[in-house]
Amino acid sequence: MILPVPPIPPVGKILSRPYEGEIGNFQEKKASIDRISTLIHDVNPDYLLFHPIINSIQNVWLLASYCGAWLFGQFLFLFLYVVLKYFFIEEFELIVLFPIIMLIIFLTMLGFSPYLTLKQLKRKQSRYHKILLLKNTQQIAYYEHNGKQAPIFHLINYKDITASIRRNEGLVYEVLNLHIIDESTGEPSLSINCEDMQLNPYDQWAFIRTYMERPAEELPLDPRYAHACPTDISTSLLACADIAQEKKNKGLTGLRHEVTFMGWLRACTVSYLDLAEGNIYQSSANPALHPEVQRRLMWDGQNNPYNILPVTAERQAAFANQNQAVKRKWYSGIAVNATWFIGSILYVMLVIA
Repeated sequence: MILPVPPIPPVGKILSRPYEGEIGNFQEKKASIDRISTLIHDVNPDYLLFHPIINSIQNVWLLASYCGAWLFGQFLFLFLYVVLKYFFIEEFELIVLFPIIMLIIFLTMLGFSPYLTLKQLKRKQSRYHKILLLKNTQQIAYYEHNGKQAPIFHLINYKDITASIRRNEGLVYEVLNLHIIDESTGEPSLSINCEDMQLNPYDQWAFIRTYMERPAEELPLDPRYAHACPTDISTSLLACADIAQEKKNKGLTGLRHEVTFMGWLRACTVSYLDLAEGNIYQSSANPALHPEVQRRLMWDGQNNPYNILPVTAERQAAFANQNQAVKRKWYSGIAVNATWFIGSILYVMLVIA
C-alpha cells in the first residue's frame, strides 16, 4: 500500500556537521552494523548506495492489505449471495437494501488497501529514497518525491548538510534526518528523512561519516549480510522479491539466490507481502543511474577495498530474468498461495452457508 508523502521533517536535536569534530563511537555496534550491511545496495571507491528503508509501519500496512484482501473476498461472496437470494430467488423487500448497502460499504473499505498495493505493483512508482553517497566528489544524491509529480533529482554537497535526530514521542523512536538549512531563516530547505526505526540514528550518522571522511579499511561491514546488487535492479520483480527475503536474515535465500525449503514455503504462504516489498526495491528511483552521477564515476571496477561480496553470476542472471530456479520458486509459490487463499475463502463461505 502507498503511504502519503511525508512532510519535510523539522530540524530536531543537532548531531554535527561533516568534518566537525571526531566521528562518534558506535553505541550498538553489532546490531547497527548488521542492520546497515543488509541495507547496502553497493559500496565501492566511487559511491555507497543504500536500498530504500522499509520501516515497521509500512510492513504493518502491507500485512493489513493482505488481511484486507482476504476479508474482501469473504464479503464479496456474501454480497453475491445476498443479491442472488433477494433479487432473483425470493421476493424483493425494501428492507433488504440496508444489508446490501452495508456490504457495499464494507467492500469499499476492505478493498481500498489491496487495490492500492496492486496498483503500485503495476505503476512501479515508489516514494522511497535510495540515498547515494559520492565519496570522490563529496556529494549526496537522492530523489525528492512530491505527490504524483515525477521525482526530482538532487545533488548536494556533503559539507553543506546538518544531521539531526528527530524523536517520535508517540511511538518512542528516534530517526536520522539530513538537512540543508537556510542560514537566513534557520529552516531546512531540503531534508532527507531516513525513517529507520530498527537502526540507532547515532550509529547511522557515524557510519555515513566514516565512509565519506575515512579510508576504506575503517568502514565496518559484515559480509554475511553486505551483498552487492547490480546497479539497475528495476528489471525483475521476482529477483527483487528474493532480495526482500534475503534482507530478513532467516536463511530464506542468499547471494546466489538459492531456493531453500523455507524460502519456497514463505512464497507459498505470503508471496503477496514479499512481492509488494520487492516492488519497493524495484521501483524506487535510483540516483546512481542519473547522468550527473554517471559522469562523476572514476573507479575501474577492479579490487574493491570494501568488505562487501560482489554480484554473483546467479544474481546477474536473476535480474536479467534468466535464472530459472528463481522463476520456478516464485511462480509455483504464487500458484500455491493463490490456491489456498481462494480456497480458504470458499471454505469459510461453505461453512457459513
